[in-house]
Parts: sequence; structure tokens; C-alpha cells
Amino acid sequence: MSKIQSHANCEHVSTKAARAQCRRSRAKFADMLSTVAAEGVTTIETPAPVFEPVRVTAENWREFRETPVRIAVRLTDDEESEVATGVKISGWGKQWINYVNDEGKTKRTTISCTYAETVEA
Repeated sequence: MSKIQSHANCEHVSTKAARAQCRRSRAKFADMLSTVAAEGVTTIETPAPVFEPVRVTAENWREFRETPVRIAVRLTDDEESEVATGVKISGWGKQWINYVNDEGKTKRTTISCTYAETVEA
């Protein structure tokens, strides 16, 4: 993969996970361009960037305070019930997660079988 050094022109949140995701995405794109250039192609269609959600946990939730997340309850291995999407986590306790919805209201959900992951903004 190509090496990416600067995030000065990036619009992602300033977290370690977001920077790593950006580097991977940009490196894949740079590798694709170098392959196409070696083949002598002058025009190409660029694919949309691939979004990989990041699992938010009690240990790392503060890194994602300003990142929209999806909160869901895992019912079975293949089934889940969505609690909220595009919300920002404002607190995380032993038995609950606080989040701010799009109306600016703080809501709370219990932790049992609940998980959170980032969503594409």
C-alpha cells in the first residue's frame, strides 16, 4: 500500500480510528491509480469510498463523542432491533448509554445486549 502522511485536507473526525480508516482508504485508491497508470489507461471511474463501521465500546466512546453512531439491540446472531441512528453518545455507564438525538434531546438506553457503531455521516 502507498504511504499517506497528512490529514490536513481531510474532513473526518480527529480520532485515531478515523485517521487509520482514512489512510487505508486513500492507500487503496493510490494503489489503484498506480495500477491503472501502469496499464496506460487515461480515464477511469473512481469507486465510492468504502465505509467500515467502528465498534464503539465503554472504553473508547469518548473518542466518538462528535461522531454519529448507530445504537442497536442484538436479539440473536442474525437479528437486531435499532434504537437510534445518527445520534451522538454523551455518556456511558455500567448499565446505560446516554445519547443526544437530532432534536438535541438527551435519551438513555440500557446496555443489556446493546451495541453501538459509527455510521457514515
